[in-house]
Amino acid sequence: MDLNYHWLKTQYIKGLSHMSHLKNASINGFDHVIKTSNNLPIYQSGFTLIEAIISVLILATISSIALPSFVTAQQRWEAHKIRSDIINTFRVAKAHSFTQRTNTVMCLADIHQVCHKQAAHYLLVFSDSDDNHKFDLQADQLLLKQALNLNYGRVYLNAGRRHYIKFFGDSGLPRGHFGHIKYCPNNGNKQNMYQISINQQGNHRFKPYRFKKTGCP
Repeated sequence: MDLNYHWLKTQYIKGLSHMSHLKNASINGFDHVIKTSNNLPIYQSGFTLIEAIISVLILATISSIALPSFVTAQQRWEAHKIRSDIINTFRVAKAHSFTQRTNTVMCLADIHQVCHKQAAHYLLVFSDSDDNHKFDLQADQLLLKQALNLNYGRVYLNAGRRHYIKFFGDSGLPRGHFGHIKYCPNNGNKQNMYQISINQQGNHRFKPYRFKKTGCP
């Protein structure tokens, strides 16, 4: 009885000692992990200087490739848009003159809606009621006012010495007022350079540089 009691007590004490040892080991191990984590160099939790430099160089390379392509696309888009706007302006002026039997003027206009062959703000179409070839807010009917919003080029009207093209109400034709409008890219890119001409029958024709040397100033 006493032997068994002492043996059990001895085993119990050994067990407690072993458990205490494991507990201390676990706590010490946990403390070691925390200490090790806290002592890690800062650069292991983010980018190193070399990685940051490489990232910047990659972004700079991508930008140097993408930016010119973006600008080129914008230049091409503007040239195409202005072409569509000019053609639409011719059509509106001719159709209104013919259907309404009234003299109709189209022109390039400045910010004050004054016609000028080198104006760069608007394309205007209006019924010229007083036949003075100028848009009068009180007398004339404004049929179209198309903003040009030019960023990469300029437009020029060539209609003799006039600053407008007139479609006569009795026929809808621009008798003696035929001419053309040029689109001239600021960078001189001939692929985006063109002129749109209108003949005595009021028919327009698109002429890219490869077919007609535009002769931009």
